[in-house]
Amino acid sequence: MGITETAATTTTGLGAANAVESKQILSLEVFQDIFKHVEPDVQIDAFELAQGSDRGDNYTAALYRIKLTGKRRSLKWEQNVICKVMPESVVAREAYKSDKLFRNEVQFYNTIMPELLKFQASKTNQDTPVFNAIPKCYSARHDLLIMEDLRERGFQMSDRHKGLSLEETQSVLLQVAQLHGLSLAYKFEKPLEFSNLCSMISEGIFCTANTSWYRNYYERLTKNAIQMVSEVLPPDSKYVLAMNKFAESSSFFGRMVKLASTESPLSAICHGDCWVNNFLYHYDPEDPHRVLEVALLDFQLIRYSSIALDIANLLYCCTTKEMRDAQLQTLLKIYTEELFRWLQMLCTNLPDHCDTLQKLQDLFAEELKTYGRFALGLALDILPISTCSSEDAPDMYLDRSDELGEDVGAPTLNFPPNDLCRQKMSEIVIDMVDRDML
Repeated sequence: MGITETAATTTTGLGAANAVESKQILSLEVFQDIFKHVEPDVQIDAFELAQGSDRGDNYTAALYRIKLTGKRRSLKWEQNVICKVMPESVVAREAYKSDKLFRNEVQFYNTIMPELLKFQASKTNQDTPVFNAIPKCYSARHDLLIMEDLRERGFQMSDRHKGLSLEETQSVLLQVAQLHGLSLAYKFEKPLEFSNLCSMISEGIFCTANTSWYRNYYERLTKNAIQMVSEVLPPDSKYVLAMNKFAESSSFFGRMVKLASTESPLSAICHGDCWVNNFLYHYDPEDPHRVLEVALLDFQLIRYSSIALDIANLLYCCTTKEMRDAQLQTLLKIYTEELFRWLQMLCTNLPDHCDTLQKLQDLFAEELKTYGRFALGLALDILPISTCSSEDAPDMYLDRSDELGEDVGAPTLNFPPNDLCRQKMSEIVIDMVDRDML
């Protein structure tokens, strides 16, 4: 089921109102105009549109999977792409801060990543490994992103309910280390140019200007999280007391703003949203547990911050306590060794604070201890989303503009509590208290 557009347009599926809205942005003329620059010898005659993600898999925009059909030199031509569409409704855009989030991702694909890749090319040769774990972007504009459909190359999403396996975690840590290494190296080698890139980024959530907008939203989330932890752990335990202090609603948002904005020796342009659904994996067909490739998605929340924020998010919100208890030090070693290898490869001279692997590892451990609690703040959002059933998740393909009032703050995502969420939230608190991070 989907939407098909040719010279004579027909539409089915996805809801009539939403279909009309999507077609205003996704038209045959749009694809023809974009691809005449990408593939000038192709004539696109039609496209089919289908929903690109399931409920619970995406929350900041609507994703569509597009099948383009046409001809190349009289021969049949087909190509699948993924389109990320910003809500047309002004009210909906304001409710989800879509303008700012889209602007970040457009800047990432149009300016930031091309500049980092240009820098990488100047430092490497054909025999040197390079970072390329992002989808090809055909077009990025203020209301629309068109990217390659990685499913065509065998990529798929892991199960958000289970969390990442050890193999998946190790594989994605290597790619995040390379992205961080590329950004840090550019910062060390070209500080003025790096500052210009950072000026293009706007903090998507945790900035002072958003305090009032998110007040009710995080009041509910902090209250729910404290209740969940209190239902699992003794109310007078050091863990619940630490959670109460961290998630106290009047100071929580300001604490997150400070963690997101404080500059550190290892501050770089970070992914900003390292949770399960933003990683795609290409598995070995002969061994489905073996990862061949990883792709990083969704750069709407990129931020200039300590790289520890990304790693804490990945390790605490995307893995199990059982894995962390057994493998945390090994995982941190994998990450820091890859990061150092990338810095050595890309930098003429490394700064004193990270000119040896041991110095880098010690400094990163210090920043993880200082900034890692940021992941607990993100868990207030991520865990209810990642553990809920698809049926309980909001449907981002519905036109909800009539439900969203003006100037009421961020719409509340109210998920029914579940045992898995309670368990994971409590385990993060235990880990952070026991590791002196909270």
